[in-house]
This record gives sequence, structure tokens and C-alpha cells, in this order.
Amino acid sequence: MKENFSNLKKHINVSHETLEKLAIYFDLLNIWQKKMNLVSKNSLENAETRHFLDSGQLYIFCKNLNGNIIDFGTGAGFPGAVLSILGASQIFLIESNQKKCNFLTKLKKETNSNFNIINSRIENLDFLEPSLIVSRALTSTKNLLLLSIDHMLKSKKIKSRKDAIKNLPNLLFLKGKTFKYELNDIPENLKIQFQTFPSITSAESRILLYSKNIL
Repeated sequence: MKENFSNLKKHINVSHETLEKLAIYFDLLNIWQKKMNLVSKNSLENAETRHFLDSGQLYIFCKNLNGNIIDFGTGAGFPGAVLSILGASQIFLIESNQKKCNFLTKLKKETNSNFNIINSRIENLDFLEPSLIVSRALTSTKNLLLLSIDHMLKSKKIKSRKDAIKNLPNLLFLKGKTFKYELNDIPENLKIQFQTFPSITSAESRILLYSKNIL
């Protein structure tokens, strides 16, 4: 049951080889979904838009980035595995669920991808020197910020929480219709300002970017 990704091709310039890998991804997702809950059943019916294009639209923000990209709570590989297949390098997929990591291991092998898989809770990660932290459908923007700050505190170069906030990497979060509430919920003392970009896949959603000139 192969997907031709006609909608994705309208928005993202991809090679034939990349489309083949995405088709393998799509097929594996459908096969493994029958054995475990990788994504919601309703979203699987429109997986090209809901998962692949939704993730792929972030590629423009990270294709020219040097350094490690950390995907917090990747689940079935969205968005990190998609970004890796599209051409982003040095991606680490962080997932606490072992069964989902087994799926990602199979996906990596079948698509000959080079993303890294780490079976761990975010709180337990060793420091990964991120240039970009990305996340989709994991938790609130406030919580993602706090997780990012806590991760930076693991750096031997960071001496305080204030220092961790000052040295945050680029942050890229896909958020739904609650994005305005989530932005207003960020504590003022963090002094973090996100740029917002429209989502290709939903008029109510936004891409949130805290940037250190990665565009």
C-alpha cells in the first residue's frame, strides 16, 4: 500500500530516491500500527499530510544547520526521521518507549538512514550538544522550554540556570490551535521570544521558532 506523496511534492522538492524511502516509511508505519499504537488511528488515514508533510515542512528551518539536531519525544519518528530522510544530518531521535525504538531501528535499516536512536526519557539524557531542539505533539511549549533548559544544564560549560537560558540552542516546535495560550504561558523571567510561522497542514497551527540565525 504505497503512498505517492503527491501533496508533499507540491510543497517540498524531493528526489525520486527520497520518495522511495518515504514510501517505505509509510508502508512500515501501516504494518507496525497493526501491532502497536504508533500514531492515532484517525491520523493514519491521512498520514501523508498529518505526519509526513507536517514534519517535512520543518526541513527549510534546519537544512543548512550545522551541529546536532535533537528530536524530543520522536514517537514514530515525526519529525526527526522525516527530516533525516529529507537530508538533515546529525539527528538524534529521543524516545522512551522501547517498542517505538524497535520500530525506528527497523525504519533506519529499511531506508538506509543515518539518524541516531536513543531509548531514554529526556530527563535522563547525557548532554548531546544540541544546535537545534525540535519537537512535535509531545508537551506544552512551556514544558519543552523547561526540558531544554534542564538539558543545557548538563553541559560542563554551563554554570547556572541563567547561563543555560542565555545559551539555549535553536528551538523549533510544531504546535496546534492552542499555540497562543502556550506562548502566553511562558514565564516572563525566561525572556524567550518565539517567531511564529503558518503551518502548511493546518490553518489553526503554527511553527514556533526560537532562532539563532539558522534560516
